[in-house]
Amino acid sequence: MKKNLQLIFVLLIAGFGITANAQDIHFSQYYYSPVTLNPALTAVNKTIECTFQYKNQWQVVKGYSTGGATFEFKINQQKWKKRSNLTDFYKKKEMKGLALGFNVFADKAGNGSIRQTMASMSLAYHILITRTSTLSAGLNGSFTQMSINPDGLRWNNQYELGNYSAMTPSGEVFAGTNATYSDFGAGILYSFGDIDTYMSANDQKHFDIGFSVSHINQPSISFYDSGSGMLYRKYTLHASTIFGIKNSNFSIGGSFLYMYQNKLQEITPGLVMKYKLKEASNYTGYKKNSSLSIGGFYRAKDAMIPYIMLEMDKYSIGMSYDVNTSDLATTTTGRGGFEIMLRFNTRSAYVYQNNSK
Repeated sequence: MKKNLQLIFVLLIAGFGITANAQDIHFSQYYYSPVTLNPALTAVNKTIECTFQYKNQWQVVKGYSTGGATFEFKINQQKWKKRSNLTDFYKKKEMKGLALGFNVFADKAGNGSIRQTMASMSLAYHILITRTSTLSAGLNGSFTQMSINPDGLRWNNQYELGNYSAMTPSGEVFAGTNATYSDFGAGILYSFGDIDTYMSANDQKHFDIGFSVSHINQPSISFYDSGSGMLYRKYTLHASTIFGIKNSNFSIGGSFLYMYQNKLQEITPGLVMKYKLKEASNYTGYKKNSSLSIGGFYRAKDAMIPYIMLEMDKYSIGMSYDVNTSDLATTTTGRGGFEIMLRFNTRSAYVYQNNSK
């Protein structure tokens, strides 16, 4: 019974789908939560980036809610000034260097009010290989505090002839209702990108692929004196790409996520179409463009995830919804979870500027 509780506990704190059976905080819009994906993604394409995410999942069965905030920045980046004739070579040159990321997550799950609060820091270094390609490596460390309220849990021996009796002792003895642990991870990333040959050409292209290992030290989590709820190592492979459709306002992109942990796995491909809503003058320096992206993900054997994002210069808002396709859909009637992402970054994704003469 104790082993069963520990297993349920480890699964619930994750925030993954039940069929995925993974063990970590997890967002459907995973590329906007780099520390949960790969520390090598820290500030890989931006000088400064702030992201806020919130997910509310499976509330009909008292599922979980997760919130997170991430702040990433490159170190010792030179001040920029507007340049109207900057080439892609100088733009890409600014993508190298050391970067730091700070992240805070909070999660609540289940009848036992299992709570998790995690604070972490990531460190990455980005090396310019060629004019259009970058190699990155990253490390991250985190500290997590967890708690549980046993009063909200029901046990098999509390059922008599199929009826639950709260007065029947559970027979379970907890050594404590709080636990803490430290955790470490590492990852690498290769990215390739080229900007438009001219502003209205829309022939930019970008591709990245990365690999990371989480829970390298395999920390133990347990509310009992004996026994151990080991957090197994997790291996993550991810890739994304986006290509502009020449001489149009459209771009098309795709993503792929594969995670493996203790003989369990998650596979999540995605597809998105991006439409440029507004294109400002080429001579103003600040190009306050805006775009709308619509697409979706499919978490294998778990959920369909429609997705929409609006980008306005340095600001972005993305929303998605998990629609259950697993056996849990019978109970939730397909109602999975709503997720929202808010992001601010500098430099703007549309501005190419540098202080070089």
